[in-house]
Amino acid sequence: MFNSCAIKARGDPGLPYCRECGAKIIYDRNTRSYVCPGCGLIYTPQDLIIETRKDVEMGVAEEKKKRKYAEYLEWWASSKK
Repeated sequence: MFNSCAIKARGDPGLPYCRECGAKIIYDRNTRSYVCPGCGLIYTPQDLIIETRKDVEMGVAEEKKKRKYAEYLEWWASSKK
């Protein structure tokens, strides 16, 4: 599932990699946000939660599509016997 997974440090959900350039994002305590050292993009914890939800929803949609396709193939194969 692209470059996303949960950040283990501090228990915060989110992305360990920047969505724009792919560099690891780092938590900045002063600004209480995640900063990409590669492109300078700043992620708030809320941004990371939203991105994680989008990834989960996209994964659910993909699984649903695969399941529907598999059911169709099963139906098609059984009707041709």
